[in-house]
Amino acid sequence: MVNIIGHVDLDYFYAQVEEVQNPSIRGKPVIVCVFSGRTAESGVVSTANYKARELGVSSGMPIALAKRKLANAEPVVVKMDHEKYETVSQRIMGLVEEQADILEQTGIDEAFIDIGASSAGDYDRAGKTGEEIKAAILRAEHLTCSVGIGRSKAVAKLASDMSKPGGLLVVKPGATRAFLGPLPAKRLYGVGPKTSAVLKEIGIGTIGELSSADAGKLVSRLGRNLAAYLLAASKGEDDDPVTPNLEPTQFSRIVTLKRDTRDPNEAFAQLSEALEDIQRKLYESKRSFRTVAAIGILTDLSSHTKSKTFDGPTNEPDVLRKWALSLLTDLGDSVPKEFRRVGLRVSGLDARNQSSLSDFGLSGLDNERGT
Repeated sequence: MVNIIGHVDLDYFYAQVEEVQNPSIRGKPVIVCVFSGRTAESGVVSTANYKARELGVSSGMPIALAKRKLANAEPVVVKMDHEKYETVSQRIMGLVEEQADILEQTGIDEAFIDIGASSAGDYDRAGKTGEEIKAAILRAEHLTCSVGIGRSKAVAKLASDMSKPGGLLVVKPGATRAFLGPLPAKRLYGVGPKTSAVLKEIGIGTIGELSSADAGKLVSRLGRNLAAYLLAASKGEDDDPVTPNLEPTQFSRIVTLKRDTRDPNEAFAQLSEALEDIQRKLYESKRSFRTVAAIGILTDLSSHTKSKTFDGPTNEPDVLRKWALSLLTDLGDSVPKEFRRVGLRVSGLDARNQSSLSDFGLSGLDNERGT
């Protein structure tokens, strides 16, 4: 099977989420910051949108310096809300996973995917999969992402970087050397500042120069393993596979409703496929769950949940169905707007195959959270 790997990278993720949830800030420089609490301006910029970047702001920059650079541009300064971004990320990774043979999430806003089998080794079909992923994320979350596709992780990562923002770049095997050759060696996946400095010392500035470098010299300066990887990656021949992440801590599915509604029965009727998918995953993984949650994404794209935690694990389909409807009903009674999308999540996964709740006490609703 032909190796086809993709890299999905959300564009300026934290700041873009803020723009979606508050459209009035679009077009302004937006910086999402981590405040240290020492003073009103102490801390660093975590993410800047492209408008802020055009004005010289970058990630890791002190907040005070960023504000000075943006002083005449009416900047929007937002405190980082990791829980909110994590919630959105989980939904997006679920969408990506539906299109991938294997998904390896490498950060809150990026993942590698193996799509060789589903594309039947056809790079044109793989490109269509990339377009479908981009469209699904835009349709569901109003967020853009960049997708790179190639025969290795290094090529896919560079291709997604080169297609930012919101683009898609497919690098077919025959074009790999020409694509990689002119690029700076420091941009190669896995090359950090120290390695970049060593390469510069020995006269290697581009990936093309790295691909033809003397192996012995590289080994003497960087060690055998790193040198071997760099030589392979610079030719697009590194064979690091896309590896599934560790055992899941939850299963979830979210669906877009045919029309906006606050009627829980109407919304629940469209969750049958999501229920079946979660039940299938529980069965195949031989897992039980302790918590079930109903998720509602409203017309303003805010996210809300109602959850139920049991004293012990279960995997009974009837229990999941009963509480899904009950929680969705409670959620509908408590939110201010209509549902645009609804979903279910089971968490607190347990390897035991518990089949009954009759011996367990039941706790009340755990939480309602707006993100």
